[in-house]
Amino acid sequence: MTYSTTITQKGQITIPKPVRDFLAIKNGHRLFIKLEKNKKAITITAPEDFLDFAGTIKVRKNKGVDPVKAREYMETHYERV
Repeated sequence: MTYSTTITQKGQITIPKPVRDFLAIKNGHRLFIKLEKNKKAITITAPEDFLDFAGTIKVRKNKGVDPVKAREYMETHYERV
């Protein structure tokens, strides 16, 4: 099936209810949006499992901070509760 939606000034779209129901997505759920440049198309999918997000989260690299010094700093500046 094909559904029509409009893009807002903020670049947002509303996903039609039949599509949300089919993908079993609710408020706050995350989606994958895949851009297919050669087809000028996007594909929207709901992840089936949390592990589907593996590889999509960017991990900040260590900015030259020594982990031992970071631990010492935490122990001297923060109080355990």
